Amino acid sequence: MDINDIAAKAAAKIDAARDAKVNAVKNAAASSVELQEAAQLLAAAEQKYAKDYQAALRADWTESDLRGFGLDTPGRKAGGRPRGKKTARETAPASVASDQ
Repeated sequence: MDINDIAAKAAAKIDAARDAKVNAVKNAAASSVELQEAAQLLAAAEQKYAKDYQAALRADWTESDLRGFGLDTPGRKAGGRPRGKKTARETAPASVASDQ
């Protein structure tokens, strides 16, 4: 066997393996971009649905009526002013009197 033939076969095998690895990460990156775009579209659709659902409630439909039409209560609240955070009041630790 010729050494150059062996080296060429080895290089071809390495190149094929490298190309397969590069293509795998390229496909994963493309899927990641698609997933991010879909998540953004879903978030926008959920927000729009929440606003439209609230508009239906303001138009004198009840939640029971809307459920009867097959509409689920939206999982996300419609945009607007955010509620303030409720924080628990912290009490000062009681001081312990030392006996002297």
